[in-house]
Amino acid sequence: MSFALGLFLATSAFAQRKPIPRPVFAAKTIAIINHAHNDAVESGALESLKRWGKFTIVDDPDTADIVLTFEKVGEHEGKSTQKETNNNDGKQPETSSTYSMSFSSSLTMKATMKGGTAPFYTATNSDSKKKGGAACVVEFQSAYNQDR
Repeated sequence: MSFALGLFLATSAFAQRKPIPRPVFAAKTIAIINHAHNDAVESGALESLKRWGKFTIVDDPDTADIVLTFEKVGEHEGKSTQKETNNNDGKQPETSSTYSMSFSSSLTMKATMKGGTAPFYTATNSDSKKKGGAACVVEFQSAYNQDR
């Protein structure tokens, strides 16, 4: 049963991704826009693109066939709790309050074709540094190879 469930989940995740559009397979050049404001993200992405070797990397996004835009998305959540303690000593119950905060960030890469505004591919990674930039490109490479 767990194999069938795993297969269903894997198929569902794949089914949610739109196929890579045919014009992408004719692309020759690629550029990076780093809105994550972290040089390590761009470095990781560049290393992965060079290893892949499919595209010529250009500096000017206006001349690139594909543009990879990286953005860091930060999330935070706060939680407030109150606790009332009655010591059964005839006094008013004591009230204590706590507030906790959690922060997380993720990296999103959006791939768009020259002249396009809507991304044809999006990848998200919980590592917002070098590994995250590399992982997003590797995910794109995998989708590209699957759809080819």
